[in-house]
Amino acid sequence: MVDQAKDAAGDALDEGKSRLGGVIRKVTDTAADAKDAVVAGAGSALGTVRDVAVEKADAARETLSDVGERLAATLNNASSEDDDALKSRVLSSVAQGLTTASDALRQRSVGELTADVKDLARRHPGAFMVAAAVVGFAAARFVRSSSDRGSRV
Repeated sequence: MVDQAKDAAGDALDEGKSRLGGVIRKVTDTAADAKDAVVAGAGSALGTVRDVAVEKADAARETLSDVGERLAATLNNASSEDDDALKSRVLSSVAQGLTTASDALRQRSVGELTADVKDLARRHPGAFMVAAAVVGFAAARFVRSSSDRGSRV
């Protein structure tokens, strides 16, 4: 009778181990599926964020190009109306540079522009830092003047 009890207990233990192994496999498979779903969702979300960022950057690139063209046209008009030959040449030269920059902005992708900026930063770190400081200063002045006008209205 003791042997039968030992055999029954052994059989029950084996069956319990088998069932536990099955449950563990199911939990592991479910966790792996959940992880894959999260990774796929994160990848999809990252792709969506990247697409939106590229779209916004393209819109900003187009706007900046348009502003450059308008400023170049204004400078060309000012150079043709100015009597001072030196001032007229300088204004015309700046206008031509703006037109060239605007055309380059319009014709290149955001990725190409980013690569160019990175390359410039590597080749001329000092000039890049000075340019970044000037752009930061100009942006701060623009934001400050915009907020001053907004508070007066």
